[in-house]
Amino acid sequence: MKKPLLLLSVALLAACDAPRATTETSDPSALRSTAAPAAPATPVSFRKELNEGDHRFVLQTTGEGANRQLEMRVEKGGKELATNTQAIEGTVSDAVATNLNADKFPELLVFVTDAGSGSYGQLLGYEFLNQGRRILSLPELSGPAAQGYKGHDTFRVEGQQVVRIFPIYLDADPNCCPSGGQRVVHYSLPAGGSAFQQVDYKNQAR
Repeated sequence: MKKPLLLLSVALLAACDAPRATTETSDPSALRSTAAPAAPATPVSFRKELNEGDHRFVLQTTGEGANRQLEMRVEKGGKELATNTQAIEGTVSDAVATNLNADKFPELLVFVTDAGSGSYGQLLGYEFLNQGRRILSLPELSGPAAQGYKGHDTFRVEGQQVVRIFPIYLDADPNCCPSGGQRVVHYSLPAGGSAFQQVDYKNQAR
């Protein structure tokens, strides 16, 4: 009667010694193959480094489509002065470091093009003081300078002025084909001021 019990014990011991379905490994390559994939890097759509006096500016935008992040780092004399990140709508076309009002405080001007069909231009301006920064604003076009304006601005700095150029649309012109030439508007920045002032404008052939 003891023989069946002996056979049952041998069967149980054999089952315990059978190879397991899962195995462990110390091979790093095998571990890497099962790790979660790394998140894709955020694309950088614009990057520029600028210098004005003892200030250094590092700018970049990240993201895709209409909404992006503008990241800014400012150094003075090799030491970090400020960092900032802000949302923008559109793409940065260029940036300039300058000193338009000839004081000891440099300005950083960032030119942004709207993502819409009108490609309206924006100017983001900052003047960096001993403590903090001053935000600079560009006045809205008004009066005769605004006639025929439907966007497609470009900006640049010439001497001590900001220059804004855009095509002039006549009443019957489609968005693709302005036929009224172009308008050039000049702005200056008064010392200690936070708003640009329109100096003059002129119309000319494209």
